[in-house]
Amino acid sequence: MKGVGPKLVTLLNGLGVNSFAQIAAWGPADIERVDAQLGTFKGRITRDLWIEQAGYLSKGDIKSFEAKFGKLDSEN
Repeated sequence: MKGVGPKLVTLLNGLGVNSFAQIAAWGPADIERVDAQLGTFKGRITRDLWIEQAGYLSKGDIKSFEAKFGKLDSEN
């Protein structure tokens, strides 16, 4: 996802988050709970539109993702 680099991936994995589908299914309580644990990355979930990005990626809809967010990096 755009805005999620190796440090955030490690942090999210440590919180038990390891799939786009998990993020896509987050509701307000989930966002609040996870955001509170992101330290210096706090606020990124909403600012970087993680739920929307993860929604496209969890469905494999790369074309729509790239139309909205730009070319997907090869490391994602």
